Amino acid sequence: MIKSKLIFTFFLCIAAFQVSLAQQDTSRVRVVSSSSKVPPPHYDYFHFTSDSLFKCALKEKKLTAYYSIVSIVDTVAGIPKKRSGVLQANKIIVPFEYDTIRYTTRDEFICRKHIVNRRTYACNYFIYQASSKTSIDFKASAIDYIGNNVYVVRTGQSHVFFNSQTGHTTPAFDTYSYYDSLFIITSRASEQMLFDRSANDFIVSPFKRLIQSNDSTYNAVLYNEWDIYKNTGEKIISRLRCDSIKPSSEFSRWNLFRNDSAYYRWNFTPKDTSRKPVLATENYSTQLNITRLKYDTLKTFLHFDSAYYQSDNLLMYKKAGAYGYCDTVGNVKISHQYDTITAWHDGMAAIRFKKKWGYVTKREQLTVQPYYIIAMPFVNGAAAVYDGKRWMFTSKEGKNLNSITFDSIQQTSSGKWYVYNKGLVGLCDNNGKELIPPMYEFLLDANSDVYVFQKEFLYGLIAKDRTILCQPTYDQFIYDKENDCYLLKYISQSGLLFMLHKD
Repeated sequence: MIKSKLIFTFFLCIAAFQVSLAQQDTSRVRVVSSSSKVPPPHYDYFHFTSDSLFKCALKEKKLTAYYSIVSIVDTVAGIPKKRSGVLQANKIIVPFEYDTIRYTTRDEFICRKHIVNRRTYACNYFIYQASSKTSIDFKASAIDYIGNNVYVVRTGQSHVFFNSQTGHTTPAFDTYSYYDSLFIITSRASEQMLFDRSANDFIVSPFKRLIQSNDSTYNAVLYNEWDIYKNTGEKIISRLRCDSIKPSSEFSRWNLFRNDSAYYRWNFTPKDTSRKPVLATENYSTQLNITRLKYDTLKTFLHFDSAYYQSDNLLMYKKAGAYGYCDTVGNVKISHQYDTITAWHDGMAAIRFKKKWGYVTKREQLTVQPYYIIAMPFVNGAAAVYDGKRWMFTSKEGKNLNSITFDSIQQTSSGKWYVYNKGLVGLCDNNGKELIPPMYEFLLDANSDVYVFQKEFLYGLIAKDRTILCQPTYDQFIYDKENDCYLLKYISQSGLLFMLHKD
C-alpha cells in the first residue's frame, strides 16, 4: 500500500513539473483570433524531459491536439539543451530546430532560435508556414502577431508590418497604435503613415497628423516635398519632406524645419563643386592721367575750356559748350559738336545731339543716328537703347538684333538681360540676342545655362537652348547662392480628405 502511494505521488510530481514547464513556455504567448468566422484549430503545448519520453508518448498517440507544440530538454555533457517542434496527427510539420515555438493563425508559427558560434551570438525569430514548409527569416530580434495575418517584426531599432497572406511588407516605423476601429497608424521621424487592419497601404504619402472630423470623415495633413537641383540642371535630392527648408551658411548643408521649430539637417556633397565668376562692371578712371604741364600745353593748343578724363588714350574735352575727343598729342579725333559724349565701350561712344542719343566710332563715323532717349554702353557688339516707347538691342551698324522690342529691360548679375513684354519676362544674352522669349511670369538667371521659370504660377527649369529640363510642377523655389542650387517645392498639398461609410 505504501509502495503504491509512493508511485502515485511520484507521477503527481512529474505531472506538476510538466504543467509548470508548459506554463513557462506559454507565458509570453498572445493568441489573437482571426477575423474569419472559422474557429482556430485546437493546439496544446507539451514538454518532455528526454527524447525517449517524447518517443514513448508519440508511440502511444497521446498527442491528440490538432497542433501539438512539443519541447524536449536533453542533457548533453551536463548541459541542458532545449529543442522544439510541432506535430499534426503524430506527424512532424515543424522540425525540431528551434528553442521555442508559438502558434499564431492557420498553419503559422513564430519560432525562436539561438545562433551561437565562435564569433556570433544571436537570438533570431522566424515565421514558419507549415503547409509550405517555409521559414521566413527577417533577421528579427522580436516578432509579435496582432491579428488578420499581420505580424509586427522588429529589425534593429525599427519595425515593419508583414502580412503573411499577401506577402506585403510595409515601410519601417518606430511606433504604432490603433486608430479608430479601422486603421493602424505608424510613426517614424515625426512622419506618420496609415494602414488598414490587414497592414495594406491606405495613405502612401507620409503625413504630419491625422484629424478625424466626425465619425466617418478623416483629414490627413501632408508634408511639403522639395527637390534640389544644381544650377546645371542635375537633380541631386528628390522628395525631401519638411514644412520649410533654409540654406545653411555651410557648404552643401540645409536646415529642414518640421512641426513649428523642430528641425534636422541634411548634408550632401554635390559632385560639381566648380564656381563660375560673375562678370564685373568695367570702371573707368575719372582722373586725368597726364601731367599739369601736358594739360596746359594741350589747352593752349586746342583752346578748350576743360578736359575731363582719359578713355582709350583719348581725352574728352569741352569747348564752346560742346564735347569732343582728342589724343594726348592734340590731334582732334571727334570734333566738339555734341551736347554730351560718353567714355569708350567696345570701340563705341554714345553721343547726345539735340536731346537724342546715338553712337559714334573713333573715326567719327556716326553709325547709329541720334534717335534714342536712353543709350547704354556697348558690350560684345550690342547696346541696349530706348526710343521713348520701347527698348531694343542695336548693333554697331544701327540694326535691331531681335525681331521684337521690349517694354523694359534689366541686367542680370552675369551680364545677361531680363527683357519684359506685356508683363512677361524673357532673357537675352550679353550680346543682346534673345535666348528665351518673354513668355514667362518669372525668370531667374543665376549665372549658369539653366534658369528657373514660372508659368501659370508654377516653377520649372529651362536651358538656354529653350529645352524644358523640368516641367512647371513646383509652387515655391529658393535659390541657394552658397551652394549654386535651386530648392523647389512641390505643390503644397492641402489636407487629404477621405470619407468612409461604416455599416
